[in-house]
Amino acid sequence: MYRHNTKTRTGFTLVELLVVIAIIGILIALLLPAVQAAREAARRMQCTSQLKQISLAFHNYHSNFGVLPDSGKDKDSCDTGCCRSLDTDRGGWNFFYQIMPYVEQQTLYDEPDYMTIYRTPVSIYYCPSRRRADLYPDDSSSPSARADYAGCRGDKSARSGGKFRPANGAVVTRGCDRAVGFAELKDGQACTLLVSEKQTNPDYFGRSGGDNEYFVNSGGTDCDVTRIGSLTYFPQPDTDHPKEPPTYWSYRFGSSHSGVFNGALADGSVQAFSYSIDPALFRLICVRNDGEPVTLP
Repeated sequence: MYRHNTKTRTGFTLVELLVVIAIIGILIALLLPAVQAAREAARRMQCTSQLKQISLAFHNYHSNFGVLPDSGKDKDSCDTGCCRSLDTDRGGWNFFYQIMPYVEQQTLYDEPDYMTIYRTPVSIYYCPSRRRADLYPDDSSSPSARADYAGCRGDKSARSGGKFRPANGAVVTRGCDRAVGFAELKDGQACTLLVSEKQTNPDYFGRSGGDNEYFVNSGGTDCDVTRIGSLTYFPQPDTDHPKEPPTYWSYRFGSSHSGVFNGALADGSVQAFSYSIDPALFRLICVRNDGEPVTLP
């Protein structure tokens, strides 16, 4: 008598296995951009929080001293604008050092060895979308810490034709400009940029112009510590930074975020600015005392 073979088949055929693998690959391809977007959103939120803490540190400093932290000073004259302040002259160091007691870095602030300070990354000063809080080498010294934010000095670079030009923003140069407090922000704290992300070359960390000095002692007129907003120097993303070498000193604000960069206003609020912002409007936000009405985007 004929018997039907009822033996149950187990496992997958090769075709079935390939179909399953293809489906899994499609699902991963669909989910990966969403995962990456979620991670970037978290990093951007952390960057926003860090700028908030920095702006509150400016407020606490102002409460104690009656003026805002500044960009420090150069070793030479205001017109010469050469070089960072002396390593031992902490009175000439910039606001990244000045606000340390207000961002839970009192121990580092009190550290007697200046090289230890130069070589200690402070995580709150690094944008997590751009890079790790780490040491980065320049062309002439051992690796040292950096910062991804800059104070706003207004709409003019520090020098023109070999002469110093006074800052008209919230962050000024010590010994060259008159000290600035909230009372000097004539356009209003809610309409004046205080500190923002700065444009940096992502392929040249530590060596790029504006990213090649000690983060606490870069020189008061250096674009490591201050940037400007003008019709010429409007914000741009890191991806638009000119190729290096040769060294290019960027005066622009900018970031590694997609489409936006974060900026802290003098009232302590933090706003994400689009790169499509009108350069004329951004200039008004950067200048503290032009008397022009400002409507934030």
